[in-house]
Amino acid sequence: MESEGGDAIEEGRLLPSETPWVERYDFLKRSGYLLRPRYRPGWVAPWKLKPGLYSSDFEEGISSSRPSLMDAQRLSDGRTVYLKHTRKDSPEILIGQYFSSEPLRDDPRNHCLPVLDVLKNEDDPEYVILVIPWLRRIDSPDPASVRECVDFIQQTLEGLAFMHEHKVAHRDCAWGNIMMDGRRLYPQGWHPQQWDFYPNGKVMRGDEPSRTGVGGVRYYFIDFGISTKDQDEVLGIHGQELSPELSDTVPYDPYKLDVYILGMAYQHFLVERHSGLDFLLPLIEYMTPQTPSERPSAAEALQRWNKIAQGLSFFTLSKRLFLVTEEPESSLSRTLKATSYRIRDLWWTATVSKKPSRPLL
Repeated sequence: MESEGGDAIEEGRLLPSETPWVERYDFLKRSGYLLRPRYRPGWVAPWKLKPGLYSSDFEEGISSSRPSLMDAQRLSDGRTVYLKHTRKDSPEILIGQYFSSEPLRDDPRNHCLPVLDVLKNEDDPEYVILVIPWLRRIDSPDPASVRECVDFIQQTLEGLAFMHEHKVAHRDCAWGNIMMDGRRLYPQGWHPQQWDFYPNGKVMRGDEPSRTGVGGVRYYFIDFGISTKDQDEVLGIHGQELSPELSDTVPYDPYKLDVYILGMAYQHFLVERHSGLDFLLPLIEYMTPQTPSERPSAAEALQRWNKIAQGLSFFTLSKRLFLVTEEPESSLSRTLKATSYRIRDLWWTATVSKKPSRPLL
């Protein structure tokens, strides 16, 4: 399939996942959102107009492979946003609007993805288009230090406790459904469909930016498509994490499910992918018993985490992380890298204050 898609792009054809967005182009423009030139009706690939050119020479050669998700420019202020085509009865509409309303949207514990707009198209009555912020994957780049992992856990546990306080269960809060506001890391932006490219389609070069060096980033839970509100028991087997209680016939507690899924997110995203994070294992074990009734609430997990975090020294926090997939190197080389990072971390924490997040709305 990959080569077929590549052939289609080189031949100047849109992918099947892209053609519905061409049909929505005029509606979206009237609604205040402009798609990239590739999706304008009648578009002709510029690399087909002259011999010797290739799709990789042009931003318009960057395609979108997800039929339900597209990027656009908000005409009122020029900001990049994402457009999500979803059924009009999806729970993420009401839940997203609920957490985007005042006073909840201004609560610093609120880490739920805001809904910026809901577009209704008469030609597509069973669906709506959600306008949501432009975010970045949390592994692009990965956390570079223990300090950055601590911040990630603090924000996500705080966010889950806040969500549960308002009787909303996410039910799929795996690490693939947590994203970050990357605008501080990449002030020039990045391409919405190719995250290692600039918006103009040129490849990014140079060292990866540091979360600590820019004053921190903010994390958000996304994709509330199977979430529930005011339900203490649910049914269903969907989600990224194969949690033990999932069932279509036996009701289970969605809040305890969330605690398990987030604990496993820490296991999969942090512990399994980085060396030196064994201090997280007691928290993960506390959150992930196989029996739901033995798990803590999100608020209790946050309290346990706060005690662990308070016991971490500056020396531990400034420790550089190494991905387990990194190439083997000598102990001297690794020591030099760790020491160099520790010096930079000391400089950043002394000179760069943690900045308040810029609003996404």
